[in-house]
Amino acid sequence: MKKQQIMGLWDKLWDGIVTLHKKGFFHIIAGSTLAKIAGFVSVFFLPRFLSKADYGLLTYVDNIRNYVMLFNGIGITQATLRFCAQKGDDEVKKGYFISSLKIGIIADIFLIVLTTAAYLIIPFPYEGAKFQLVISSCLPILYFLFTDIQLLLRATFQNQRYSVYNFTYSFLLMIFQIVFAVLWGVTGVMISRYISMALCAVMGYLLIKDLPLMKVKALKLSWQECKTMIRFGIVMLAASATSTIMSYNETFIVGQLLKDKELLAEYRVAANILSISLFLLEALLVFILPYFIQHIGDRRWIWDSYKKLFLINGVVMTIFHLGLFIFAKLYLFIFAGPEYMGVVSLVRMFLVASWIQAVFRGLSGNILAVTGEEKFNLKINIVFVVLHAVIDIAAVKMLGIYGAAIALIVVYFLSGLIMNIHLRNICKSQIGEINHDEK
Repeated sequence: MKKQQIMGLWDKLWDGIVTLHKKGFFHIIAGSTLAKIAGFVSVFFLPRFLSKADYGLLTYVDNIRNYVMLFNGIGITQATLRFCAQKGDDEVKKGYFISSLKIGIIADIFLIVLTTAAYLIIPFPYEGAKFQLVISSCLPILYFLFTDIQLLLRATFQNQRYSVYNFTYSFLLMIFQIVFAVLWGVTGVMISRYISMALCAVMGYLLIKDLPLMKVKALKLSWQECKTMIRFGIVMLAASATSTIMSYNETFIVGQLLKDKELLAEYRVAANILSISLFLLEALLVFILPYFIQHIGDRRWIWDSYKKLFLINGVVMTIFHLGLFIFAKLYLFIFAGPEYMGVVSLVRMFLVASWIQAVFRGLSGNILAVTGEEKFNLKINIVFVVLHAVIDIAAVKMLGIYGAAIALIVVYFLSGLIMNIHLRNICKSQIGEINHDEK
């Protein structure tokens, strides 16, 4: 009996693996892993090719640029994922995609003009920041094109092309950033980003031009449909911005309160571990979200699927984070060098925050966002952005760069707990209604 049970479990496991392979899950995992490795090499080896002061300047400039990128294309790329992943005619899907391109490009032109003017007027505390911000001001429009094409590939379940596209961008950025950083320092890093994104925009066109939806005539959207799309994009942009802005706020607060380029560089090197530890979650989300979008009205399916994903994700993330926690010293030695070995404890604190984000907050928050609860996500994120800023300022004043990690841990845990409770409640309420109707 035991042998039969074991064989039955093995058959189910093997069937699951085969199904995932057919749906392209392993293409996404492999592509995301290779892309992250390339990204890690690019980001984490930069401290070796730039002086500590230059790396601190790059951190400061990138943080300001990250704030700007939160408004990139007014979030319309998320509308591409939402409306092109739903079941429907290719003519309609192409209409949404073409409209997203037009709206996003127009929005980015205004964004570039406004930010360039602001960079020229506003005084910055670090020498060279104004120049670097001005020369990087046109990056949003190239990144918008890359992202919109990327999400179209995902929405149409072109997993292999998505993975190749994602990896190619990271690989090009890795090569160009390191080479140009050696040649021209921080300015070279900015140039490398233009080259990488421009090449990927061309590659993206080649990847999508033969898709079935690109071969039909796009259905022109009504003004009401455009407004719905824009409204959804803005809500998603606001929800995403308020979610990610916490880490940007931390960098800004550390930079403004401590006013020390070397301390800012140490903080940034330690905080980089957050991007390493979340790449598995990002790959999982890329794969699962289109399926949750297709079941947007089926709360029973959403809740049952979420419970399974929560368990699997929790086990994988715990093992992964424990490994990073144990080898934190080795990570710093390889990627940052001996001069950053003093931030081992800070790296481990950020790993605790990362584990909470990956297990309790990231999965539930993203599922809520794509299944009709984006407004709830927005409200919760706004509340916790404000709370995080208050805690962060107080903690950094008392504990320096270590206070930043503590603030992130507290806010990630509280917001993740609320998101899980809300997801459970809305799903259970609909399931209860269905069971009552069946009786």
